[in-house]
Amino acid sequence: MSISFEYEKVRSGSERQEGGWPQQPGPYPAAVLELCLSLSNPLAASTIALPTAWRALGHWNRSLESGDRQERDLFLEEARHLLALEQPLGHGAGGWLLVSTRPGGRGALCLSAPMQSCALAVLLRALSMTGDQVYALALERCLATFRRDILDGGICSPLYADGIFFEELALYPATHSFNGMALALLSLHELIRYWPACDEAIRQLFQQALTTFEQSLSEFSGPFWPYRDLATRHLATPQELTLQIALLDALATSTKSEVCARALQRWQRYARSWQGRLRYRRWHIRHSLSARLWRRWQPHLFPRPVDSSNQLRVCVPLPAFPAIGGVLTVLEGIEEAMQGHWRMEYLTRAITDQETGRYIIHRFGRSWMGASHFPFVWFYVLTGAARLFALLRRGTAFDLVLPQDAVFSALLSAPLGRLAGARVICIDHGHLTLLQEDIHPLHLAERRHLLAHRSRLRRFIGRVQEWCYWPSYRLMLRLAARCVDQYLVPGVAGDGVETMAARFGIPASRVVRFASMVNIERYPVPSEEERARRRQEYGLRQDDMVVAIACRLTPEKGLDLALASLARALEHLQPSTRARVRLIIAGDGPLRPELEQTIDQLQLQEHCALWGELPAPEIARLLSISDIFLYTSTRGACFSMAVLEAMAAGCAVIASTRPPSNALLLAEGRGIAVRPADIEETASALVRLLANPALCRQMGQAARAYIADRHSPEAFRRVLLRASGWAALEQISTETVARTGLEGEVED
Repeated sequence: MSISFEYEKVRSGSERQEGGWPQQPGPYPAAVLELCLSLSNPLAASTIALPTAWRALGHWNRSLESGDRQERDLFLEEARHLLALEQPLGHGAGGWLLVSTRPGGRGALCLSAPMQSCALAVLLRALSMTGDQVYALALERCLATFRRDILDGGICSPLYADGIFFEELALYPATHSFNGMALALLSLHELIRYWPACDEAIRQLFQQALTTFEQSLSEFSGPFWPYRDLATRHLATPQELTLQIALLDALATSTKSEVCARALQRWQRYARSWQGRLRYRRWHIRHSLSARLWRRWQPHLFPRPVDSSNQLRVCVPLPAFPAIGGVLTVLEGIEEAMQGHWRMEYLTRAITDQETGRYIIHRFGRSWMGASHFPFVWFYVLTGAARLFALLRRGTAFDLVLPQDAVFSALLSAPLGRLAGARVICIDHGHLTLLQEDIHPLHLAERRHLLAHRSRLRRFIGRVQEWCYWPSYRLMLRLAARCVDQYLVPGVAGDGVETMAARFGIPASRVVRFASMVNIERYPVPSEEERARRRQEYGLRQDDMVVAIACRLTPEKGLDLALASLARALEHLQPSTRARVRLIIAGDGPLRPELEQTIDQLQLQEHCALWGELPAPEIARLLSISDIFLYTSTRGACFSMAVLEAMAAGCAVIASTRPPSNALLLAEGRGIAVRPADIEETASALVRLLANPALCRQMGQAARAYIADRHSPEAFRRVLLRASGWAALEQISTETVARTGLEGEVED
C-alpha cells in the first residue's frame, strides 16, 4: 500500500476525529527553516537526522503552498526515515542521538534541543496527515525525552524561579542556547495549538518554559550584541543573529508574547547598527587571537599527562579538613554518590584530624592564615593559589575544581582552574547571603559577642579588623564570580541567594539550587524493643518524651530561645507529662558555660542534659531514640542538615524558618515551622507534640518518606553528574532516577 494511498484513506475520515488526532498545522516558519538550512550547523554534521527533519519540513511547506501530491509523499517518506533513525531510550522516551566530543577527544552520546524540536514538528504533521498510531507513539516518546532531558522539569538544574531549562546538548551542563530554547518553544506551542487533546501537563510545561525564556532574554541581550548562549557568553555571529531575529519574530507572532516582541525590536536594532557590527568585529578578532595564543601556551604552563582512567580528577579547596557541620555532610554525600566516578583531592590550610590516611590532601599556608579575619584572609587566598599553581605546573591535571565557599576558596582556585582548562563548580554553604540586610547585622553581633570578654585592646583590634574585613569580603566575592562556571546552592528560592548573586554580578542562569543528600539507610528506625533498650543504656525511661538538639553551641543557634521555650511549654503541660520530658543537647562550643547557667536559672536541671560533641554514628543513635527534634536557629541559608537528618530518622521536627527551606520541608504535616526567635510559638508547638505522641509518630513517618523521595543519593548523583559537564547520556539514564517518576535504563 503506497504512502499516498494511506494518506488519502484517513485524511478526511472520521477515525482521526474519534481518535483525537491533531488538526493540520500550518507551514513551519519559512524564514527559520531557510536560515537553518543555509547556516553551517555542527549538529547537522554529526547526524543525518537533523537534515532529514529539515527536508521534511521543507516538503511540508511546499505541499501547502502548491497542493502538490508529490510533495506530500516526499514529506511522509522523510518522516518515515526519521522514525527509522529514532533511538529508543529507557523510561518510555525516544530521541535522535548525536555524538559530541568530550574532553580528551572522546565521543559521547547526547541529545539536542533543535533536533528533538524539529523531530517533534515533523511527527505532529505526520500524525495529523495519516492518523497513524506509529507517529502518535513516537510523539509520546519524544515528549518524554523533553520532560526528562531537554526540559528536565527543574529536577536538578533550574533556570530562574520556574525551574525549567533547555539545553543545546544534553551533555551537561546545560548551555542554555538561544536557538535550542526558541526552537523547542516553537514546536511545543504548535503541539498545544493544533492538538487540543494533548496532556494538560504539556500545556503547563510550555507555559513555564515560555516564562523562563522571557526571563532569559535580558541575559541574552549583551551590551552591544546578543549572546549565543548563557554558558559561554560568546556573541552570536551575524548569521546567527539573523536566525535569532527570525525565531523571535515567529515566537512573538505565534505566542503573542509582548516580551518577545520587545526583544525582537532590540535584536533588530543590533542588526541595523553599524557601531554594533564594528564592536562585534573587534570582539571577534580579539577573542580569536587570545584563544589561539592561549591554546598554544596552555600545554606549557599547565601540562596534562595522558590519563586512561574514566574517573574525573576533582580538586576540593576548603579552609580546614575535615570540614564541620553541613559542609562535612555535603562532602560525605559527594564521596558516597560519586564513588567510582570522581577521584577527589583536598586543598586545605588546616588538618584538624590526624586520621586522614585514606584521603589525598594538599596542604598550604600556616595556622594563623585563617579566612575569617583581616588581613590573614588575603594570606589564605594567596598561599592557597600558589599551592594550586604549583600542583598544576607539575602536571596534576584536574578536570573539576569544587570550592566549598563562594568567596575565599573560590577566589584562590577559580581563576587558576579556568586557566588550566578545568570546570569550576562552587558549592556555597551560606557565604552568598552573609551580606543580606537582615542577616549581616546578626552575624556582626555574633562576632562581637565572642569578643565581649576580651581586653579593651583586643576588642579595638577586632573592630579595626572588622572594618577592613567586609570590604575585602565583597571584593573577593566579586572577583571570584568572574571565574566560577556554576554555583550549586542547596536550598529553595526566597532565601536571598538570587538577590545577592545579582548584586555581585552573578547571572541568574549560573545559580543552580539542589536538594542536599541524606541517605536514610544511615538512620534506621529501631523496633520498639530496640528503642527501649537503647534508651535504657542512656538512662532514659521507655515512656519519656525525648526532645533532641544537635548543633554547635554558638549564638546563632538560638539555644537560649530553645531553653526559654521549653520552660514556657512545661508550664502548660500536665504534671504527669511534664515529668516525662527530657531535653538532650548534643554539641559543644563557646556558649556552654552560659547554657549551663541558663539551665540553672530556669530550673531545668531535671529536664536537660548536655551530652557534648558526638560523632555522626552517635548522633544517629540519639535521633533514633528521640520523639522530637528542636531547631531554633536565628539565621541560616541553604538547607539545615540537622533538620534533614532528623526527618530522615523519623523525628517530629519543630524548626524556625531560618533557613527558609525549613518551611518547605515541614509543610503538609511533616513537622511544625515557627517564626525565628518566637518563644511563644515554639512553646505552643512543643506543648502540641509533647501531649500527643501519636502525632509525633505520624509526622516522623511523613518526614522520613519525604526525605527518601526528594533527597536521595540518586537525585544528588544526577545533580553532580550534570554539574561536572562531562556526563554522557548513558551515564545519566542508567545510574540515576529523576523525580518525574520516569525511570529505566538505556536500551540496546
